[in-house]
Amino acid sequence: MSKVTIYDVAKVAGVGVGTVSRVLNASDNVSDKTRQKVLKVMEELNYRPNAMARGLALQKTNSIGIMVPNFVGHFFVEVLQGVQKALDFHNMDLVLFKVDKKYKEKYIESVIDAQRVDGVLGITLDMTEEEVAKFQDAKLPLVLVDDFREEVSSIAVDDIAGSKKAIEYLLDLGHRKIAFLDGPLGSIHGFKRLKGVELAFKEAGLKFDHNLLKTGDFNMESGYNLMKEILELNSDEIPTAIFAASDNQAIGALKAIEDAGLKVPEDFALIGYDDIELAKYLNLTTISQPMTKMGKMGIDILIGEISSDKKELTHRVIEPELVIRKSC
Repeated sequence: MSKVTIYDVAKVAGVGVGTVSRVLNASDNVSDKTRQKVLKVMEELNYRPNAMARGLALQKTNSIGIMVPNFVGHFFVEVLQGVQKALDFHNMDLVLFKVDKKYKEKYIESVIDAQRVDGVLGITLDMTEEEVAKFQDAKLPLVLVDDFREEVSSIAVDDIAGSKKAIEYLLDLGHRKIAFLDGPLGSIHGFKRLKGVELAFKEAGLKFDHNLLKTGDFNMESGYNLMKEILELNSDEIPTAIFAASDNQAIGALKAIEDAGLKVPEDFALIGYDDIELAKYLNLTTISQPMTKMGKMGIDILIGEISSDKKELTHRVIEPELVIRKSC
């Protein structure tokens, strides 16, 4: 069967080729009735417009840039799955930019100067006002995921509410000596998740023991090393429960506990944060973030901004959920 063309769509829909083109390009100069008729014919004929040809006509690349600090971390992999699904639906290409947070400014300038993409999705980059301004000056649409700046659209998770739920659950189970394995306090996630821990204790009429706060990074190695520090405490200082600011840290902590000849949940209750795919196979109780959904939502918002002259910003804050398994 020969490939369906724009002329085939126009003929079946009973409209001109120019009208089909305007529908493809989301022009306002088409009535809703005609637009729906053309879209229905496209679906019936399984018509797929050529992304490169559309890009040339519109002086666009039909590509979306994704700036991310890590390609292989479980959290980022699951967000990128949602990104890819959304881009497939919109028939657009993906250009990945791995960004070292220490040199963000250099990477941002490189992405902007390359002019390879029509918009950028920034994932977990802790963007500053000055960094966001560079995109605005270049008139390059930017949407943030797992981050927040009031100057651009964003999708964020309520980290304070998430960590507060974890501690409340442990308190309800009777734990009072709870250690918190956090990420860097200089990161927005590390800072807010600690605030949620402190707030849960405060609302329960208790005080969090900051001697049981251990900070590192959000990876497994850090979780392992921080848990070893906990295990080296005096017997009267050892906590009965561990809350980790990421599932990766919790998995590292679990390994340290097992290496010490101890068990979860018999010796320590353990809660993670993220609900990566591996968590369910380890029966890890955790705070769940809708990672795939966040990636898809980010792309949908970004493409909407690219295809519209309207400058209304979208800010969505998602409240994470406690997923109870067998580690507590």
